[in-house]
Amino acid sequence: MTNFTGWTPMRIYWREARPMVDWAYLGGRRFTDPFFVQTITPCLRHPADLLFRHQTALADLGDLLGTQPGVRPTGFIFHMSRCGSTLLSQMLAASPANIVLSEAGPIDDILRGNFLHPHITDEQRVQWLRWLVGVLAWQRQPAEKNVFIKFDCWHVLFLPLIQRAFPEVPWIFLYREPVEVMASAQKQLGGQMIPGVLQPAMLGWEPETVAQMTLYEYTARVLAKLCEAALVQASAGCGKLVNYRQLPGPIWPALMDYWNVDFSVAETAQMHGAAQMNAKNPVLPFESDSQAKREAVSPEIRALTQQWLADVYQKLEAQRLATGFA
Repeated sequence: MTNFTGWTPMRIYWREARPMVDWAYLGGRRFTDPFFVQTITPCLRHPADLLFRHQTALADLGDLLGTQPGVRPTGFIFHMSRCGSTLLSQMLAASPANIVLSEAGPIDDILRGNFLHPHITDEQRVQWLRWLVGVLAWQRQPAEKNVFIKFDCWHVLFLPLIQRAFPEVPWIFLYREPVEVMASAQKQLGGQMIPGVLQPAMLGWEPETVAQMTLYEYTARVLAKLCEAALVQASAGCGKLVNYRQLPGPIWPALMDYWNVDFSVAETAQMHGAAQMNAKNPVLPFESDSQAKREAVSPEIRALTQQWLADVYQKLEAQRLATGFA
């Protein structure tokens, strides 16, 4: 069998309806960038990686895990988008003990695979997800003992399937005052908030329904769908809810207890030090922008926020106070 030490899956693709894995060589490099793709992209510029790149069947991941098990997942982060999830993942990545997979493209390839190939079953996706996460969680440094996965925001819609794959992994859903999230969208839309990027069926809509929405109505309604999906699972006693306002300080000990991890004083200080920097651009210092966002939002955005997001936000808050991190 080929030696895959130092390699990691970078995407899943289909060859004649057969799922395949494209690999990138990381060596001992850790996932410390804000997003998975930012760690992968520089590796693809290396001539040796391009020349000797591995491509295998997805089913081979099961055999690879038999000879080289990955670190078991410690905690999952789901989120509303633009709500501090990158801040949290960057804090965790600051500790050498943590492998942090932030919005890894191959995970999305599997979760949404059935929309491209309707013959794919839930059982197949569950098995593939277990294999993929196991290989992504291969230890590259001796200190690594925890694995945290920050999913893409729309992956909260797949929570039941993800919980089938990893029923024992504790997860959180991070959310924020909706008008602040909508203000971020007003300034710069995330790709997933552009109609057509996400399959309408994933959101329970027909294409004709999406076509009738204005751009920011679509954004508000997508965000509402994500929050509603998290609320359903949290109300059923699964997972914990976290409000952006609780990061990073007072909630930290309770969150670490929930994930059953223990860090030294030095490690904790190192992670809190990362919170002093801009999560998406770590060369810049962090600056609170909540007030500025509330003041900058347009009347249209404010009205759409009230119409589509105010109610579910209040329900999330009530559920958090009842069963989450109050």
